[in-house]
Amino acid sequence: MQEQLAVLMKWMEEAQEKGDPAVHDHLKMVARILGLQMAQMAKVDEMPQLLMKLIDEIGKGVTAGTLLKHGVSGKLDVRMFNIS
Repeated sequence: MQEQLAVLMKWMEEAQEKGDPAVHDHLKMVARILGLQMAQMAKVDEMPQLLMKLIDEIGKGVTAGTLLKHGVSGKLDVRMFNIS
């Protein structure tokens, strides 16, 4: 897991060197890769639950990152109301 994290962090650092548009493109790419992987490994009827779990984990990452980077403590609570 540490190796994958190191690769993702390297990609983010490279994007940051290029500026905000590159960072946004990087995040979009990572999100699409996650979506593709979810679709490949999960059954269609499992997708809503899996997506909610992923969104929850992203929220935890944002919460931790906000504390580490900005010193702001809080909780990001994201809710998905519908998927079709």
